[in-house]
Order: sequence, then structure tokens, then C-alpha cells
Amino acid sequence: MATSTVVARKAAYLFLTLCVGALIAFGAFRLYEEFGPAKISVEAIPFGLPAGSSVQRGDAPDLDAGVVKLPVQTQAELRRAVELARGGNAQAAYEIFDAIVLVYPDVPMAMWGEVNTLFEIPDLDDLQRERLALLVGKLQGLFPNSGLSVYLDSRKAYLSGNSSSALEMARIASEKAPVLYETRLWYAKLLFANSRLAQASAECRTAVSLSAGSDPRAYELLAQLYHDQGVIDSCTALVEYALSQYPADAELLLLQGFLMEYQGRFDAAEKIYRRILAFRPDFEKANAAVASLGEKSPPGPGTGVALSPRDRAQVACEILEPLVEKYPENMPLREALGLAYMKGRDFERARTQFREIAARDPDYPDIQQRIQEASVTKPVPVAKNNGLADDLNRAVDSLRVAMGPATKHDFTTMLGHYLVRYGATPGEFFKSYAVGNFRPVKTNVWQESFYVDPYKHTYTVVFDSLNHFREVHVSVFDSSSGSHHLGVAPEIFTRLLKQNSRISGIGNSTGETDCGDGNVIDAAVWETQDNFEILARFVGKPAEVRMVRFDKEALPAGLKLCDYIPYLNEY
Repeated sequence: MATSTVVARKAAYLFLTLCVGALIAFGAFRLYEEFGPAKISVEAIPFGLPAGSSVQRGDAPDLDAGVVKLPVQTQAELRRAVELARGGNAQAAYEIFDAIVLVYPDVPMAMWGEVNTLFEIPDLDDLQRERLALLVGKLQGLFPNSGLSVYLDSRKAYLSGNSSSALEMARIASEKAPVLYETRLWYAKLLFANSRLAQASAECRTAVSLSAGSDPRAYELLAQLYHDQGVIDSCTALVEYALSQYPADAELLLLQGFLMEYQGRFDAAEKIYRRILAFRPDFEKANAAVASLGEKSPPGPGTGVALSPRDRAQVACEILEPLVEKYPENMPLREALGLAYMKGRDFERARTQFREIAARDPDYPDIQQRIQEASVTKPVPVAKNNGLADDLNRAVDSLRVAMGPATKHDFTTMLGHYLVRYGATPGEFFKSYAVGNFRPVKTNVWQESFYVDPYKHTYTVVFDSLNHFREVHVSVFDSSSGSHHLGVAPEIFTRLLKQNSRISGIGNSTGETDCGDGNVIDAAVWETQDNFEILARFVGKPAEVRMVRFDKEALPAGLKLCDYIPYLNEY
């Protein structure tokens, strides 16, 4: 009896001890939650950390303090400056931040934004350097010995050329203030520069999550990291997603162009590079990409050397050339050789193969499209300058047009792509396009001319007898050209064909057609539900290209290619 009582008492003590221990542990956990290091949980952001991941706050200050007290308009300007900085426009962002700080000198967010934009401007003038030193000192005085302060020391060390110290201080800053995403992004950049790609990728993903995907720079860097590690599939997926969020980001578009080149899609890649240069003409990376089109090699893991698409195409050509010579009647084999020439950017020989197929089998599938592709991409070498006469012709054209009304055309309105519906009245047309740029040619016909080096453009707008907009005639002439027809599309036709393809999409090539009376034309046509366009060159007139855009309902039925010659030559 006594023994059982002792055992029961011990069991009760043990149970009581376990209960007290559990209560103590729970209380300690709650105390840790209340007073221990603070954490934040990140949301599910594509290419960021896994959903629900926690990041310690550390000693990161509340930079938003004081922002809500600013006037609503100033808050909007502050947000605009942040967006400009994230989009890579550091100079414009700096000017807005600086204006805000001058009026509200005690707002940490404005000072923080100005300091970071100054760090990104490549060549600071003396005033900007003094401004940077002043603001860095003020921020470090507000947040001494913090991760933010160490981050600023890292940036200063990097500016002074001490990259190793900058890297170590960036590591310390990211440990002291893990939730400060600018610190994580800066650390990732330095890791990338030191070829520590795996660590840099982890920091980038953290920066993506901490910024909630609102900073394209994190996507740019992570995509570049995937690219340089040879993880092309991940890079492609990331670039596609990021461009859906930031469609005009130059760095992401550049990578997209690289990825197109790796697939042998050179024309698509070139269009991307040209698009970048359209809104950032001084972007050297895009200029370099155009200059090296077809020569880039996809990065591979390890130290192996990857062949460029041009090198791989050369191998294919060396295999196919003797086979085509041995079996000249094998059209698929000949087409494969032409495509290999295309991938190697030897467009002259590609076009020769495709034309041979067309001559032997005019109904061969898509052969006219192949001829057009080879023609579009290959410019004839620029003709040599024929001396003073060419220079005078060009100068006279330029002066003649400059003396007329000022005319401005953006890309979408070139080649007569006026954004006015067919059937509009002259009043409706000239609400969109200044009548002062046009001169009346005859009843219901208006014409404008302008010069875009090296070409003179003349666009003629035609209204029907009821005074409804019906068609546009285009004539583009290079008065300095001294080239002669060499059997391939001259530069002016090639350039304008590519330009119109970027506006209207890829057209259908007609090939060269002999229409009699010495008229041999090479053309491309575009057709939609309400629009018909034909762009043509006349063989023997290499300096001139003509085009007509019609209201499709106004065209007579059953027109053939040669029937368009009177329209092409009308104005």
C-alpha cells in the first residue's frame, strides 16, 4: 500500500514538473516573440523566397517615419522619384529627391533616396560630391553603428576603389539590417562582381521578396546571374515574367535579345536591340549587341567553350554543301543549306539557294517567304561616295525640306502610317496632323515632304470625290546614292522593308516580277480586313522606293501585282 502511494506521488510530481516546464517554455516563447529580434514574413513573389519565409528586421530603421506628414503632392513626388531610381533614371530621381530634401530636410526617406541615386550617378560634379558627403554624414549621425551606416561605408569604400573592404562591409550590413533590401541588393552586386554567383542569387531572391517585386533592378541582376551560370531555362522564364511587369526595361530587353540569338532568331533579336535604341540611343550595350549580332555564344556551366550560332551554322554548311552539290534536285536538302546560311548570316548565299528552289519548283512551300527573309536582312554594302555631286545633292535636299514647314514624325507614322481612320474628312485628318506641313497638289490631294538623313520622304494623302480619306502614296529617295542593281535588294529597299515590317508585321514577298515595258518590280504586300499596303522597288532604280496604302474597300476587284504600277507611280 505504501509502495503504491509513493509511486503515485512520484508520478504526480513528474506530471506537475512537465506541466510547469511546458508553461515556462510557452512563456519564454511569448517573451521572445514580444521582446526578441523582430521578423517579417514575405509574401509569395515570383522568383523570390518561398512564401511564408521570415527575415529578421535587425536594426533597420523605419525610413518611412515622417512621410505621412508630408503634403499629398510631395508624397506623390517622392514615390515618383523612387520609381525613377528603380527604373535606372538616377539623374532625374536625384533632382526630385534633392528638391524635397531642401524643403523637408529631416525626412529620412528623402535623404536615403537622394544618397542612393547619387551613388548610382557615374560622374559626380563637385556640388554633387559635397551633397553626397553631407547627406551620408547626416544619415550616419541619425543611425550610428547600424546596418544602414555600415552600408553607406561600403558604398564609400567602393567609390574609393577598395572593393574588398566594400564587400566585407556589405556582408556586415546585410547581417545587421537583413530587412533593408537596398543592402541585400548591393551585397548581391558585389558578390556577382567577385564571381560568387550562388550567394549572389540567394541575395537577389531575398531582395525580390523584400521589395515585393517592385524593383526591376533585382530582376535584372538575378536574370544576369542565371544567364552567366548557364541556367538558360530559368533565365528565359525570369526575363519573360519580369518584362510582363516592366516591358520597357533596357537590361531585361537586352537579355531577351541574347536569348533570341542563342535560338538562331537573329531578326527577332535585332528588332529588340533596335527597340532599346529607339528609347535609349546612348545605351552602349545595345549598340554592341547589334554590332556582334550572330556572334554570341550561350554561356555554359564549367569552363567548356560553347559554339556561337554562327560557328554551329558553319559546321552545318560544311556538311550540307557537298550533299547539295551531289544531289542538286533534292529541294529539302537545298532549303536546309539555305537556312544554315541564314543562321550564319550569309544572306547572299541563302537567297541564291532559295531562288534556285523557286526556279525549279515555284510551288515549293513558303519559298517566297524564305526569299523575302533573306532579302530583308541583307543590306547591300553602302555605295562609295561619288564626291562633291553626291554631297551637294544631299545638302540641297536637306536645305529644301528644312525651309518648308516643320514636320515631325515618330516611328509609327513613318511611311505614311497616319493614325486616322479611312473615310475621315480633311477636317478630321488635319486635327491630328498640322495642315501647315502639307501643300495642296490638286483637288482633294495634299502632300508633305521632309528629309531624314539620308533619305527624302514625300507622302501624298488622297481624299475621294466625297472628300473622304482613301489612300496614301509614299516616295522615298536617296539623292546621294550611286549604287547600281547588283541582283540583290539595295540598302534603301531593305531598310524600309524592315521598318514597315516593324509597324505592320511581316508581309508577303512577291519576288521580282517582269511587268513589261522595262518595269521589273520587287515588292512586299500587307493585307488586313480594311487595309492593303504594297512597298516596291523598280529594278534599275536602286535609289528609290515607292509604297501605297489603300482603303481596301476602295480597291477595284481582281487587281494583279503589275496593276499596282500606275498607283505606285502616280505621285
